[in-house]
Amino acid sequence: MGSTPQLRRLWATDVQFREKRRRRPSINITSLIDVLFLLLTFFLVTTTFITQSALKVELPAMRNADRVQQEKRFILNVSKDGAMVFNGETMSTDQLRTALGNAARDVDASGGLILRADQGLPYGDVMGILDLIKGSGVKKFVIATDEVQ
Repeated sequence: MGSTPQLRRLWATDVQFREKRRRRPSINITSLIDVLFLLLTFFLVTTTFITQSALKVELPAMRNADRVQQEKRFILNVSKDGAMVFNGETMSTDQLRTALGNAARDVDASGGLILRADQGLPYGDVMGILDLIKGSGVKKFVIATDEVQ
């Protein structure tokens, strides 16, 4: 038993333990970037871009204007000289009355009609167009304006 303490002493002094180096965890984001680009491409391809107008219309300005989504709405543009374009098609008053009468149910189901009347259009003409819209059976419509900056 006399040799046991000596062995213990040798073992404790001769054996050196290496310190473990801690590796910092890393996250591989390559696949995440691939997925993000795929989603971006998907949304760019599936987005429908709305053309604002077939006519150049200067909208009147308004301070407290509510924002309206134009996704699936019908758009009626009226220029200051009285030319009317309904969903990209130039029409006379009678043609517009017929087109709105035929599409009234679809217009209301889609969220309504957007009236984009030029600010130079006389007020009486705007009221006449509003009467035409109401008379054709369209119940939902809004008047487009620009925000005052």
